[in-house]
Amino acid sequence: MRLVLMGGSLRAASLNGKLLHHLAGELEARGHQVSAFTREALRLPWYEEGAVPSSEALALHAALREAQGLVIVSPEYNAGIPGHLKNAVDWLSTMKPSPWPGLPVLLCAASPGAFGGARGLMAWRATLANMGALALPEAITVPHADQQLDPNGAPTEARTAATVPKVLDGFLSLVARLRL
Repeated sequence: MRLVLMGGSLRAASLNGKLLHHLAGELEARGHQVSAFTREALRLPWYEEGAVPSSEALALHAALREAQGLVIVSPEYNAGIPGHLKNAVDWLSTMKPSPWPGLPVLLCAASPGAFGGARGLMAWRATLANMGALALPEAITVPHADQQLDPNGAPTEARTAATVPKVLDGFLSLVARLRL
């Protein structure tokens, strides 16, 4: 399957960027084609009606149009969606044809806090539903990620580490049913 991963913060040391890197490796190890959009690929000009999309926005749009599924690995900023990721979604929502209707999406988050970014994922669900995307009910969250991610971004806490492959299996099953 062709999958797009999008997320992380714009910082080089992003916990969500580390998790995204780990998930990309897990999906590639399962034989899937993965395209990752992080940091500079998501540093888009602010969306403004009538503005021409940047080459980065066009590349993300093209990848999503070809993708069978999307994995979003999102920091939680004040229990919401980070500005740079919402900006990317806003650009994509105006481009034709829309990549969103029927697109299966897996939501993931890592946070130093006890909720693992789960509160921010609620905002994602509303935004994605509004555009017609289909978010998997399960999510991957990594609480205390500053202590619970190894250098390669893999969760080290046993319960979280065991959850990741199960949720990935559920997501891949959804993608296979909807997009193959």
